[in-house]
Amino acid sequence: MDNIFMIRMAAGLLCTFVLLTFFLIFLLRKQIEYRGTYSIFLKDRTKVSRNYWYVLYDLLSRVIVIRAFIKSLTERYAILYPGEVRLIEKKAIKLTVKIWCIDIVILAILLLFGVTWYYLWLSIFYLYAAGKSIVFGEEGRERKKLLEQFDKFLCEVRENYQGHGILDEAVYEAIQNTDKPLKLHAGCIFDILTSSESERKKEEYLSFVPDKFIKTFLALCLIINTYGDTKTEEGKSLLLVNIAHLRQEIHMEILKRSKIQYLFSGLSFVTVLPVLFLKAIENWAVNSLPQLINFYRGTAGILLMAVIFLITFFSYQMLMALREERKPSRREAVLLEALENRESIRKILDSYQYKNYGKLLKKQEFLRLHGENLGVRQFILKSVLFSIAGFLICILLSFYIHGANRKLELTRNINYSDSAISEEKAMALSLEVINYTNKFLGRNLTLEEIEKVVGKEERIKYLQRMASEDIYARLKTIEKEYFKWYELLAAFLAAWGFYYIPSFRLLLLKKVRQRDMEDEVLSFQSIIVLLRNIKRADTGVIIEWMEEFSYIFQSSVRECSRKLSIDERQALEELKEKEPFRPFGKIVDGLQSSDKLGVYKAFEDVEQERNNYIDKRALDNEIAIQDKSILGKTIAFVPFILTVGLYLILPFVTEGLRMYKVYMEQINGIGG
Repeated sequence: MDNIFMIRMAAGLLCTFVLLTFFLIFLLRKQIEYRGTYSIFLKDRTKVSRNYWYVLYDLLSRVIVIRAFIKSLTERYAILYPGEVRLIEKKAIKLTVKIWCIDIVILAILLLFGVTWYYLWLSIFYLYAAGKSIVFGEEGRERKKLLEQFDKFLCEVRENYQGHGILDEAVYEAIQNTDKPLKLHAGCIFDILTSSESERKKEEYLSFVPDKFIKTFLALCLIINTYGDTKTEEGKSLLLVNIAHLRQEIHMEILKRSKIQYLFSGLSFVTVLPVLFLKAIENWAVNSLPQLINFYRGTAGILLMAVIFLITFFSYQMLMALREERKPSRREAVLLEALENRESIRKILDSYQYKNYGKLLKKQEFLRLHGENLGVRQFILKSVLFSIAGFLICILLSFYIHGANRKLELTRNINYSDSAISEEKAMALSLEVINYTNKFLGRNLTLEEIEKVVGKEERIKYLQRMASEDIYARLKTIEKEYFKWYELLAAFLAAWGFYYIPSFRLLLLKKVRQRDMEDEVLSFQSIIVLLRNIKRADTGVIIEWMEEFSYIFQSSVRECSRKLSIDERQALEELKEKEPFRPFGKIVDGLQSSDKLGVYKAFEDVEQERNNYIDKRALDNEIAIQDKSILGKTIAFVPFILTVGLYLILPFVTEGLRMYKVYMEQINGIGG
């Protein structure tokens, strides 16, 4: 790309940016004037609210292209800051502007290198990675802040409750010394405890409560509020004992998050960095050994670049999945649900489900055991979308490779300096060959016809036969560059491989799923420790509370709760069979024996098990963090290894072997 074009492009981008800025300022002023005409936007009915963040949010949330992104950020903050609409909007638009500023800088830097397909895909990938990393980092900081505030809040509740023994008063007093965002959650808990519509408010709050520790504390408060506090065998308050255990778990969680953040810091950067140097490696290699241009700009080089891009993308996705907590993606579920409800797609899914009912039952069990929140039909639809994406990528890549090969043949220079002519004439001959190749393209000429036309050219009276043969060879090579049947077969194979990517991801995250199940069993144990000391508690009450505050086992527990009144023994037995996770099975064993022994004796060892589990959890966290760190580092360095091994070293090795083979053939020919 020449300097004049670069200057024009930079000037055009600058003018576009200035015009967009003035247009945005104009729209902002119009929005403020509009707000000033309504008293709802006035403060004390005297001054217009000129908080530009709110105005900017209102403006951009109406733009079709970007409102989905802003809405997703708003939903993330809405979980952390319940009820604070304007604060949520301000934080969402601030994060949006931050991401855009960084993306603009990245885009400007990459576009300076050139406007090619490589830099286009590199820009898209880096914009995506930068945006996701910023959102993930911001969300992680907010959640860690929430945990730290919650720990202090529990300390305040404990002290206040010890003073007067009234739970709602203790919560209210602790709220006064708490900051946002926890103050908002604590206010919701207080409203649930004191409201006459506590059941409705509880369901509303639990539908979006972001933290398992807050959920566990709410369960403790509701149980104490319903049945009253009792004393343990040691004479301690059940509520205070459970608060102490909850704080211990919170401390372990904060420590775990800090260690993961430390060990994973920089790995995302290491993962996405190598693809930035693919073009630089290519240019250096071609300058060092010009024959490598056929490799890098031909089929092999383009395929290698595409493979490295794909593996880098999936490596980055896996690395982020290892770092973050697994949680349902409501937006993904909504999209798949909308596709599923389309009549044509629904009929296809119904037909497939009817013909493969047994297979789908096994698939559903696989999804449930591996923590997938989507239904089996939606998961199949997701896999099909991956398959279609793989098919299209392969098809488009094939067409791009054919186009690149045709371009390479049309522009490839051949060194004729070894043909006993001057370097100047050799260069002129090479340029004429390229011109005639473009001129004869698509005319199906024979070698004799080409030689006849070339023979009339005064500028290349020398080496006409060699030039004609070169032109003919180029034309034949270009004619062979069309979409072939085996490329279609390769596209179907790629579609088949992409279909299993969602399932493969679940298998890789199986250990994470197991830890989530252990956490939920620990929450059940905390609830049972409370309920076993309450005389009115029986199997039905325990199942009811487990259903209220479960997530992973929710569907199984809910089904058991429905069948409990019909046949309690059968319902519990089915629950145990459906959930083979042993720690959960031990809870079901206790429920089964509670009819004979009573709830207290049936769960006599549950408190000791919980204490043992907390001690074991500290060691497990260390092991799990190290395992995650090793796996994360392995994943992060895969793109680097592929870039160095395949894109840098392999071309030199293959070209060296080819040259060695040519030399050996020449030596053998001379010897013969």
